[in-house]
Amino acid sequence: MFRKVFFALIASGMLCSGISYGAPCYGTHMPKEKQWILGMQGNFLIDRNLDNNRGSTSGNRYFLTVSLGAFDWICFDGKIGMGDVAWHNSDPGNLNFNSGFAGAYGFRIKGYENKELGIKTVAGFQHISVHPTMASPASDNHRVIIDDWQGSALVSKDIGSLTPYVGARYGTVDYIKWVDEHDRKRIKSEKVFGAVIGFDYLVKKDTRLNIECDFLDGEELSMGISRDF
Repeated sequence: MFRKVFFALIASGMLCSGISYGAPCYGTHMPKEKQWILGMQGNFLIDRNLDNNRGSTSGNRYFLTVSLGAFDWICFDGKIGMGDVAWHNSDPGNLNFNSGFAGAYGFRIKGYENKELGIKTVAGFQHISVHPTMASPASDNHRVIIDDWQGSALVSKDIGSLTPYVGARYGTVDYIKWVDEHDRKRIKSEKVFGAVIGFDYLVKKDTRLNIECDFLDGEELSMGISRDF
């Protein structure tokens, strides 16, 4: 009962929210209770428009990933790695920030499941933070942090070794910038709704390939491989 209420609260919060999200959704495969999933992931933010005509941002992130099954119906996700950031704008001009620390955390809740039909639903929350190195065009020192927030609801269908899924997401990519360590500004992404399509493919026992595309609120691609333990 508690699981159903928790799942409904997350899904309802997404539908009522006024923000849009941008981190990968992980798909619907979750670790069982007290089991782990370890893997590697590349997350490529191809283009995300920023609010108030402040240009757009993009960036590549590379992670080691881990998921822990707290119970059969909930798991906790974490990532650590490196990421870069680009800001495409007319003032002060395009800026490219070299790779720095990137990390992430989140959780997923299992909802409705029909094992006979191979159908599963999952709702979740994810947050990515990217801290690239400083950029110094002309005489100014520019520093940036990307806060990438993700809330999603997905439904999947098992077709042999392939598990395609579709879903929706809400959230924001926050571009937080400083010039010469002051004049802090937080610029949010422009659009508020996103769509998700992806699949898990069982390469061999306990090893899965995941590919996911996110669109409508921006263009994003993630690819990863993981193993159950």
